[in-house]
Amino acid sequence: MKIDNHEIAITNPDKILFPKSKITKMALIEYYQAIAPIMLPYLKDRPLMMHRFPAGIADEGFYQKDVGDYFPDWIKRTTVPKREGGHNTYVVCNNAATLVYLANQACITPHIWLSRLDALDNPDRMIFDLDPGDGANGFAVVRQTALLLRDILDGLDLASFAMTTGSRGMHVVVPLKRVAPFDHVRACALAIATYAVQQNDKHLTVQHTIAKRQGRLYIDTNRNAFAQTAVAPFAVRALEHAPVAMPVLWDMVQSSTLQAQSYTIANAHNHLKAHTDPWAHFTQKAHTLGKAHQAIEKMLAK
Repeated sequence: MKIDNHEIAITNPDKILFPKSKITKMALIEYYQAIAPIMLPYLKDRPLMMHRFPAGIADEGFYQKDVGDYFPDWIKRTTVPKREGGHNTYVVCNNAATLVYLANQACITPHIWLSRLDALDNPDRMIFDLDPGDGANGFAVVRQTALLLRDILDGLDLASFAMTTGSRGMHVVVPLKRVAPFDHVRACALAIATYAVQQNDKHLTVQHTIAKRQGRLYIDTNRNAFAQTAVAPFAVRALEHAPVAMPVLWDMVQSSTLQAQSYTIANAHNHLKAHTDPWAHFTQKAHTLGKAHQAIEKMLAK
């Protein structure tokens, strides 16, 4: 394939990556090529971690941070020192050719940093990862919790956006101006999550230890840290039928028909034709956290 003036040799296009649903590597490549115009702005200038499945999802995949020695020179990369010593050299996916190349490497799911290259210590988003418990009404609780967080964030004058993860839960994401370091953002996120738990401690928890959650939904704020990653919007997940992490409108979150895997590579494009990009105004809604953090701490102290 020739994309962005780069020749990409497609290998084993008929290889089945999703055995039960018979989805091939070429279908994955074609999805990422088609979704690239809307997906690339969310990947641009961010270190990217690859979740690869060369033998398909029936076998255990692996996470790859570093660019392979065999990756072509035209793929953008960035070297980031590790705080414990050493460094990682990450892919930076700024064009469709890179996205297709990664799909040909059986990178089913790209995960991205919450910050960009020119300010790696200052995230431009805060993420609440809603991980449901094992109850029969698991995703109903996910939707209710997302709406609860939206209302809390609205009260703090913080815009919020929702995304089904394509796996089990949802992300509630707050766009930020890049002024606060990760530690500040993570502390604010935990305070907001703790306040949400106070509103519904029967069904919600911020308890990291699985055994202590007692079947409750876990509001995970730990992704708000340096070098942590989150699944990219529109990324495919390594599950049968190739579900997609899909940004959704808040009106959709209110619908009982919405599920974590409602969108797949088979229906994502038709959905976006009908709804465009629900996160189109994401960056214009960015705020700082100073006042919100002070306000949520006062709310917790009452």
